[in-house]
Amino acid sequence: MGHIHLGVLPQSRKWREVVDLLDAGAIAEDVIAASARAAEREMLDAARSPVVVEAVRLLLMVPHAARQDDFGLALRNLNLAVGSAPSLLEILSASSEVLDATGRDTRDNSDLGELAGRALVATFSDQIGDALPGLFAATPADVQAVAQRLSWRNGIAVLSRAFFARLMADTLSSWLDRTLSAQVGEGRRFADAQSRNKFDQALAQYAQEASAIIQEFSPGWYGKRLYEDGRISTTQAAAFTAVSFKKIVEELKRKRVVHD
Repeated sequence: MGHIHLGVLPQSRKWREVVDLLDAGAIAEDVIAASARAAEREMLDAARSPVVVEAVRLLLMVPHAARQDDFGLALRNLNLAVGSAPSLLEILSASSEVLDATGRDTRDNSDLGELAGRALVATFSDQIGDALPGLFAATPADVQAVAQRLSWRNGIAVLSRAFFARLMADTLSSWLDRTLSAQVGEGRRFADAQSRNKFDQALAQYAQEASAIIQEFSPGWYGKRLYEDGRISTTQAAAFTAVSFKKIVEELKRKRVVHD
């Protein structure tokens, strides 16, 4: 994947409110909630990014490919350039290459697309890699077995939630980093790196809580699509992306009402 070029925060009223909260020393939860509110439009428009949609398609179809006897062939049918017995590193690399190509072909060089690619790689690395008997000790059969477990009801629920929580947290971080990087040091909002890390942890927790709804609805949607069509198409991945972020935004609004 490429590189995100951070500039300044958008000059919308909602993002100016975020800066005002930071300057006023507001608690982390209030800053994060205001950031989520300011980023709602970007999240609701996520399905317009071909790279985001392709990342979601791979998120859902790579585990399904692991159900096939020939895992390598099934992955190649998803346009992933892997060998006959793919390792996790091969899958991660091939996934990044596909997303890079999608970005070039569609001229989608958006930050959100870049973040979706990173979220996909991180999610596969965590959800598959952490269950392997050591990254380098694992055999291709181990990789396929773990990936296959993610294709069933409980697996796809956890996998989908992990991806959207990561993408949401990274999206908010990418915007906030444009101003938070200048607020670490003596006499500033964050006295040191440890203080900043605590804020990042609070942001990740906020995103994890907001994405709980994804874990609830994704298994039923996934199972129905595979039963009826046998695969997740680009169009269906776009629909899943749109519905997922709509549900997350609705949850964020509910959290604000409860908090207020």
